[in-house]
Amino acid sequence: MTGAGDMTMPLPGGLDAGRTAAFAELVAQIAGAAPLRSLPYLAPALLFANASVQDRLDMPHAAADQILVQEYQGITYLDAVPPGADLVATASAQHKASGAAYRFALADRDGNGIAQLDATLRLFPADDLAAVKPMRLRPDMLGDAEWSGEVSVPQSAIDTYLALSGDGNPIHSDARQAAALGLAAPVVPGLLLISLSQPICEMALPGTALASLKARFLAPLCADQAFRIALQQRGRAAGTDHHKLRAYMIGSDDRVLAIADLQVQS
Repeated sequence: MTGAGDMTMPLPGGLDAGRTAAFAELVAQIAGAAPLRSLPYLAPALLFANASVQDRLDMPHAAADQILVQEYQGITYLDAVPPGADLVATASAQHKASGAAYRFALADRDGNGIAQLDATLRLFPADDLAAVKPMRLRPDMLGDAEWSGEVSVPQSAIDTYLALSGDGNPIHSDARQAAALGLAAPVVPGLLLISLSQPICEMALPGTALASLKARFLAPLCADQAFRIALQQRGRAAGTDHHKLRAYMIGSDDRVLAIADLQVQS
């Protein structure tokens, strides 16, 4: 694995208030929930989905028989992120043949730390994407989990998210490319999928707010495919007043699509 030096990137205007509000509305609408009580937890990730930012990060380049997929996303806040405020990101990367891992330290213009984001991307053989064998749901995995109702993400919602984030990956919008990969429809962006854990948490645990999120993406979910979210409470985080939860995104065929480890605070 090879490392890259830290890169400082000014982000004038930071999180756009209008885009952030639209993202919050979109996530709540898909989940069938009331409007979010706070900023969408993954909103800062929108800053790095934009192609103009990615061009500066030396992203892995997929060959003709490969596709770039996200395996992991983590985010922890150190302070509130005020929409519209100038921000600065310090980015570091570790590259290897199969992909890259990125860390972003987000600060205000005075250098005060606001959030840390981590992401791992992997180059995956394109003809293996539809054949991926994710873990299957086992009853003993979930214990006393609370289940959401059935949810699906229509292509119109994906298109709205792509416009908000600037994500230009055609796997999320091009039905012909999806079919060439053996998929029934374009793939729901991982960040959009995992963002749905926030309104589910807010409905299950009124009065709480997310404090951290670490998510692993295990299998693709296509537009309009049904899935449910199982929310499992896992006790108190040592030395804090945070409660730990695990959210499982589970397809109608019992495939585990993603797993998010969350902490919430009252």
